[in-house]
Amino acid sequence: MRKYLDIPLTVIGTCVLTAAMLWPLQGAPGPDGMDKVVHLVAFAALAFPLARTRRIGPGLVFLSACIFGVLIELVQPHFGRSADLNDWVADCVGVLCGIALAQIYGRLRRSRP
Repeated sequence: MRKYLDIPLTVIGTCVLTAAMLWPLQGAPGPDGMDKVVHLVAFAALAFPLARTRRIGPGLVFLSACIFGVLIELVQPHFGRSADLNDWVADCVGVLCGIALAQIYGRLRRSRP
């Protein structure tokens, strides 16, 4: 991934996540617990580009993505969705996973001959 793509990918990811997480739902979106998996994967994907290029430190990536997650949870009731602390926890765990995967990916890329 080129350094110049990290910010556009993050902005696009943020817009897509905002729309998806504020879209009103009719009933449960899948099996029990699947919602948490979706949150985890979505926030891992959101954190990965910035963490991968290292233009922004992992602490700031973690903090800003977790703040974004809590803001989404606080705003969701105004869009016919429920706020859930466990969703936010899944968001934060996803951010940690995205940062960890980016670091692993970077090490693997640097160790290649």
